[in-house]
Amino acid sequence: MHRDQIPLRTLCDLLLEYKGSACYAEVLTPWLASNQQEIAWLRSFAQRAGKPIPQASNEDLWHLYALSRVLELLALRFQQGEVDGGNWLGPDITRQQFDLFAKALGLDVEYTTLYHPFSHEVVQLIPDVNTSPQITYHHWSGLMLGNMRLLRAGVTISASSHVLRPGVADTSTLYWAYRRKNRPYQDLSQGWGSNSSWRTHFRRDYKIGDTLYLNVDGAKDLLLVPPDSLDDSGLNRAERVELLLNRSFVTTDKPHHDLWPYDDKFIIE
Repeated sequence: MHRDQIPLRTLCDLLLEYKGSACYAEVLTPWLASNQQEIAWLRSFAQRAGKPIPQASNEDLWHLYALSRVLELLALRFQQGEVDGGNWLGPDITRQQFDLFAKALGLDVEYTTLYHPFSHEVVQLIPDVNTSPQITYHHWSGLMLGNMRLLRAGVTISASSHVLRPGVADTSTLYWAYRRKNRPYQDLSQGWGSNSSWRTHFRRDYKIGDTLYLNVDGAKDLLLVPPDSLDDSGLNRAERVELLLNRSFVTTDKPHHDLWPYDDKFIIE
């Protein structure tokens, strides 16, 4: 664990240990009051200029990852299931308090109504005839830090099985995810010790104008990959783009455990 992560690591521990019913008042509000430097750092990161993507050091990516762990713990309250291996419901907060905490950090809170995998994570899928997916419920809000996606909104979707396949879009492994209650998940922190797991890079996605930049710190540009070439898991380029964009499969019915999408990046105009 890097020293810059200590305030957020401390908050994670406080959330995991808290047994009361007033988490926002007794944990989140005091932490915000004592850690104004975190808010200042986030503000400065959001204001960085780039061409078009701003530079980020390893320490910056670890710092952002620590924040993402906090936000994913808070979002557990709005999920159902025990895929994470326990019956803990998550910190006792409301959706309004989740949004208030995010705003206090200087994040932009989104409840967009037009479904897009850049902005939305499928929590529940309702089979329908809609060829254009329809959002029927927001479980938690989407969060942006400037032009960068920090957390996708969790939503219930109704859609045609040709667009979002039942049993795939809602149950396949979700990558770049630290913890979920409703579906399998994986990120690069898993399998490491309690301290070294924190030295995980945050995935940076940006929306700048009408262009989406996915996993900008990845080493393999999928635009340069031949369409018919297969990776070590037997995925072609279209399947790799699907996995990268959605962070899970949504139509591809192939084995979805232990894949390695972490090096891929892509730009969508």
